[in-house]
Amino acid sequence: MSIFPSQQKQLRPSQVQTNIETTQASTSLPISAKSASSVGSSSQQGSPIMSPDTAVLTNSSSIQASPESVRELDEDQCPPNFQLPESIVSRKTSCNSLGQSLMNHSSAIPETPGTGVAPSTTNQKSSLIRRISSRASRRLTTGRRQSSAAPTSRDASVGPCLLRRRSDSNTTAPPDFPPVAVESESDADEREEARLFRAVGGHDASIRSASTAGSTTDSAAEEPNTMDAPTVPPGLQRGTWVVKVSKKSRPKRVCLVYDPDSSKLTWDKKRPNKFIHLDEVLAVRSGSDVRQYGIDLNRPEAEGLLFTIIYSVPKKSDSKIMHLITESPDICNVWTKFLDDMLKHRQELMTSLMAFNNDAIAQYWQSEMARQYGDQPRSSGHEELDVAGVKRVCQKLHIYSSQATLEANFHQSDVRRRERLSFSEFMDFLRRMKQRPEIQRIIRSIAKHPEAGITMDEFLDFLRDYQGEDVDSNRGAWEKEFTRLIRKSGTDRSETGRPDGQMMSEAAFIGYVSSKHNGPLVEEPQEYTLDRPMNEYFISSSHNTYLTGRQIAGTSSVEGYISALVQGCRCVEIDCWNGPNGQPKVTHGQTLTSNVSFREVLVVIKKYAFVKTLFPLWISLEVRCSEEQQRVMAVILREVFGSQLIEEPLASNIDMLPSPSQLLEHVLVKVKKPRELQGFESMGRRRGNSLTSPMMRPTVPENTVPAPSQSLPQSPMLSPSHSSRRLASKNRVNTIAEGRVTDLLNGHTSDNDSGSDAGSFDTDNTVKALGQLGVYCAGVKFNGFDTPEAKEFNHIFSFQESTLQKNSRTKEMKMALDLHNMRYLMRVYPDPTRVQSTNFDPLMYWRRGVQMAALNWQSNDVAMQVNRAMFDGRTDSSGYVLKPPVLRNIQVLPFNLEIAGGKKERSVVSFSIDVLSAQQLMRPEKLGANKAMHPYVEVEVFDGRANCIRDPRTESIVHVDNPLKAQTEIVRENAFNPTFNEGQFRFKITTKYPEFIFVKWTVKLSPNGESNNGNSKDIYGIASWTAKLANLRQGYRTIPLENEKGEQYLFSTLFCRIQVDPIAKTMVATPRSKQEVNRLKGLGGKVFGRMDTSPRSSLDRGSVEKTSFESAT
Repeated sequence: MSIFPSQQKQLRPSQVQTNIETTQASTSLPISAKSASSVGSSSQQGSPIMSPDTAVLTNSSSIQASPESVRELDEDQCPPNFQLPESIVSRKTSCNSLGQSLMNHSSAIPETPGTGVAPSTTNQKSSLIRRISSRASRRLTTGRRQSSAAPTSRDASVGPCLLRRRSDSNTTAPPDFPPVAVESESDADEREEARLFRAVGGHDASIRSASTAGSTTDSAAEEPNTMDAPTVPPGLQRGTWVVKVSKKSRPKRVCLVYDPDSSKLTWDKKRPNKFIHLDEVLAVRSGSDVRQYGIDLNRPEAEGLLFTIIYSVPKKSDSKIMHLITESPDICNVWTKFLDDMLKHRQELMTSLMAFNNDAIAQYWQSEMARQYGDQPRSSGHEELDVAGVKRVCQKLHIYSSQATLEANFHQSDVRRRERLSFSEFMDFLRRMKQRPEIQRIIRSIAKHPEAGITMDEFLDFLRDYQGEDVDSNRGAWEKEFTRLIRKSGTDRSETGRPDGQMMSEAAFIGYVSSKHNGPLVEEPQEYTLDRPMNEYFISSSHNTYLTGRQIAGTSSVEGYISALVQGCRCVEIDCWNGPNGQPKVTHGQTLTSNVSFREVLVVIKKYAFVKTLFPLWISLEVRCSEEQQRVMAVILREVFGSQLIEEPLASNIDMLPSPSQLLEHVLVKVKKPRELQGFESMGRRRGNSLTSPMMRPTVPENTVPAPSQSLPQSPMLSPSHSSRRLASKNRVNTIAEGRVTDLLNGHTSDNDSGSDAGSFDTDNTVKALGQLGVYCAGVKFNGFDTPEAKEFNHIFSFQESTLQKNSRTKEMKMALDLHNMRYLMRVYPDPTRVQSTNFDPLMYWRRGVQMAALNWQSNDVAMQVNRAMFDGRTDSSGYVLKPPVLRNIQVLPFNLEIAGGKKERSVVSFSIDVLSAQQLMRPEKLGANKAMHPYVEVEVFDGRANCIRDPRTESIVHVDNPLKAQTEIVRENAFNPTFNEGQFRFKITTKYPEFIFVKWTVKLSPNGESNNGNSKDIYGIASWTAKLANLRQGYRTIPLENEKGEQYLFSTLFCRIQVDPIAKTMVATPRSKQEVNRLKGLGGKVFGRMDTSPRSSLDRGSVEKTSFESAT
């Protein structure tokens, strides 16, 4: 059953750990209400109409458009005292009301803010160059360079275009100030659907029940109008004194102002080009989230006064941060709550507008009329738009279509033949523009009378036959959903009011196929159990989580942990080094990266650890601290996590790893095993030993009997006799580090993750107080798979990628890895040579059973997209994916003559992807203003073959194009609703691991509307999405799209039909191993006196047929 439960996956405020120590007062915030200034805060001032040639759309602007520059701020705009309106002072504080607290400030603006920072001097004479520069900047109407996709003023767009993650809100992430229970109309619909699903499906609990019990969506009596904007406190419009602080410049006392007409934050009246548009704001942080920023800025006393705005800059990939210190916690609270409410409102309004909701379009029409006519008296009959105005509106609404199409629909809608459209004619114009012929074809195929609509029985048959939904067991729920869709679309044609008399219109049917309930992934169940031992799961893991950029000179920040945790990461890494004042710090040692406090990192981790899922979190510690600071680390860990920290084995898991469900909402530590707790020390161990080399065997006293394997049979390649035969080879070289140069790069032993030893303390000398916390994840050095420490149930081996690659080339090496990873944990992390924070292909290591493939989450490359898809959908959203059976247990197969003859059993996976259409594609910023958009869609399949995922490090050296790739035709000059007639693709893959098949959709633009040559530098992707085939739902599905940073668009989607055939089994011939082929080639040269000079490869990796897209792995 896949209807309705997706709303349970949204992050709720109560899902976050809130028992964090804080000194801030608990205060109240204003609820959403109608704007104090105007409905929708639309400008009432006249302004010239922009020409359609210059008014190109951007993705960061406001629905309250105003092309004029920011008005000059008078000196008295910052009032002597900041007083909130009575309607906002609605909740009690610990002492006095919010308004009374603010009124108790001095009647005059103090010379310095409450932090005691001296204001910057302004009476000093400026140099001649500075005065000339200031005059020039004041004459500019727009100070920032506009992107090609932006209008003359960024104020002329309609709202945000990217989905704002719940964690980016200071109130939906762990609230330092409790949020007000407010419910929108859409929330009420979701609550109704949730109740309906629970009542019919019997799901009355969730895996997040402990955290979501207090969800505000379960209690609301009324449904406020979603078109109402949050109240703008007059004090924020007049401005409040704050101190703007940063590391690069001196503190500056400024007056922070919110302008509701332009939706901008300004702070310098002499420099109108200095502002932050509300649609550029990515996140607002305050409270414990900015405590580290206070330390970095040397303002620890500003806790409760400091809030941080993270925002994007047009045409720049990196975001910026602005730190502001207010005069009181109350003012800080008002600013952060208002910004969060306004950002949420703008996103909801933009979603309704781009869905062409009648109320949203009506409100937008009024804002356009206000811009066009200003304060001039007018009647509704005089409110019209000419063709130029309609084109301008289309650009604002992201309707990128050809001029011919726009003009043709304009003239068809102009029934009065006045060359101008009234509101009703404009609505008819939008109806014509958003027609979807592919939807009409579906309706004609399922409805007996398509012109009248779809009956309930026809709709249920469609769900059953095309969508693969389990309708019969939940018929009542689907019948009510049918009625709800009709009611929501406003096209209820029932005269009797009975369900059997209702007909679903095209608009209602589009409402279903484009809703989240028709998403492409199987939703996460409401409740489930992960009851297998930890070693039988792949675990979503991060490498150097604290970094937000490059490995050598990047920035360390708690933002990395927030981002990873809210996306479901279950293993974060902390590199700990000696810090000042006896307190450990987190940094990438011996590099130019900055550092953050170990304590503050843990505080943030605790706060966000269980926002996405309640399943246990692993903290991978890379310890480079002195023994004294190691003991401090242990104390801090216990103080921050308290009872959530696992310090002792469970009574039922003394000699085996527990299951994820046994440790819900608990934190586990991965740390190197203390020396005094190790059974023995390896003798003569040096870096670079092969995983199967006999030189890695430790010297053990004769009277010491190695502990037998608990569950693994002794592998023949690890036997002494076999090892001695391997040692006899004269030409055998070190397989981990061949030569001194590679030894410097790849010589890290197991559980040595940081990649920089110089200046650090002995990593083997972990103190007992800290090492004892590695209850279920004790890191040990690798000395072989048959050593006693390799048989301990709670050990883990950590390798960098190149080490593991070099030691998994032969069949024997791969078998040794597979056997180990069936019972014990292993972690692999990127090479230190990946200075740009690129990622390896995780499929290579998942196929070897490695549980923790730690990636650089700050890089949204293809490898990271596949990693996110791995842990998305079904129970995989928990951050734990159950391994395929072949990687969990030794498979014992009945006797088969073909297997005895050398063949192997493989799975045949056949599926088809039909790309039907795209909707409301975003115009890229780098596209020239005079260039049209010619989109096409590329579908690519990754199945775990070598080099199927490109590695940026080697792409310029070895380029292997993926044969499992198909492209649609190019649709010229239509990015609003392109329909593809040549998008039917069928794939057939023969593989050992059908669980490791991933599909990636990429929307690309042709530079000329004719060529889609993949080697052209002018072709680039504008949006993509990746999913695991096993988690895809069949039928007609709406595919979400993301930008190059992995941020989901609010309204850009693909519409596809997905069909997956049942998996079949087949027997394939086993190709000779590379070693066997080399031996035969050498033998032929010796016997016949010749060498093989054939250019063909000696190893057939599988046939690929271009037309049917077949692959064998």
